[in-house]
Amino acid sequence: MCNLKSLLNKLKDKVNPPKERNSITVDDISLDFPLVFEGNGKMYFIKMDRYVYVKGSRYTKLDKKSRPFLLTCRFRRGFMSDGASAPEFAKIFVPDVKKGDDVYNAAPFIHDGLYMYEGNIDGINMTREECDDILRGIWRLAGMSRVVAGAADLGIHVFAGSDDHWGNDSNNCKHLFEAKFEYR
Repeated sequence: MCNLKSLLNKLKDKVNPPKERNSITVDDISLDFPLVFEGNGKMYFIKMDRYVYVKGSRYTKLDKKSRPFLLTCRFRRGFMSDGASAPEFAKIFVPDVKKGDDVYNAAPFIHDGLYMYEGNIDGINMTREECDDILRGIWRLAGMSRVVAGAADLGIHVFAGSDDHWGNDSNNCKHLFEAKFEYR
């Protein structure tokens, strides 16, 4: 019972993070054109260059301020992602990709790109938690329920929480993802 209570408290903190860390809230996402990719269920390849724009606010613990931002992500042809890569039992709620849902699909592609760079983009050093906040925030905009998004976020910490994912460019496609972070 104690473990369940601890797990539920962690989930609550993921859904409504306390202000004791940097955090990101996503307010809007847009794409220049629909994402064009193909895949085999294990890996997905971007077929045409695309831009994705994420607007939101970033709270920084150091100065206790929240500032609006624009994150511009560029995916070049050939960029690879495994999509959401949820465990098999969770794919009914969190599929790798959703056909025709560019907002949902942009989330894991952006997340993978940010993880490749260990959150260090354009002079901004985002924490893993902030990169995860972006994934969860985009999924919420795509219509994912708060509970499922929170559970997926918790799953990321359990299944992708090792150093094997943070900074990993085993697909050798880091150069095919560019991101620019601007405070507004």
